[in-house]
Amino acid sequence: MKNKTGEQKRIIEVQKEFEKQRVQELLFGPEIEILTKQSDIFLDRMLLEIELRDGKSKISDVIMLEPRIYEAIFHKIWFYRLADMLGVPRSVMDKYVKPKYVREFFIKFVYARLGYKVLRELKAARKLAQAHNAKLFQFLKDEYYKLIEMIAIHIYEEMEGKDFKQFVDSYSTKNKLPIQQTLSF
Repeated sequence: MKNKTGEQKRIIEVQKEFEKQRVQELLFGPEIEILTKQSDIFLDRMLLEIELRDGKSKISDVIMLEPRIYEAIFHKIWFYRLADMLGVPRSVMDKYVKPKYVREFFIKFVYARLGYKVLRELKAARKLAQAHNAKLFQFLKDEYYKLIEMIAIHIYEEMEGKDFKQFVDSYSTKNKLPIQQTLSF
């Protein structure tokens, strides 16, 4: 009888250790690992208490699993101002699929304001929804969607009359963001 209770205790300890490891993997595991596993693990991860910059939000409070209907936040004039600031022809911004440096700009200046955890989970949500053409901001819930709209307006105003270096200096100082000062053209 004593062996069974000792064995049962050991099994319970092993199960607790396994669950602890699983939580660690979900919280700190690489994005590719989450994307290759089934959606149950993704949902488990979203239910974990993951603190964002505000210290009180969960990822599930920020991100939707299906994209909202597309409404443009970043309009053509926004992209034209970006082209002027970067010193590239405006015509490159007329295409639906923008050059790689535009995506880098969004990650470094727009989504950096939300934090890396949110960006990572937005990418995972888009992949799980198999909505490869959806924009990342379409997966944001209301409050954070409005925040992206405000960030877009703020960046638009900040870009006016500046070159890229001046923009980076002022934007990173005002928003306390450590930003690499290069984009791959």
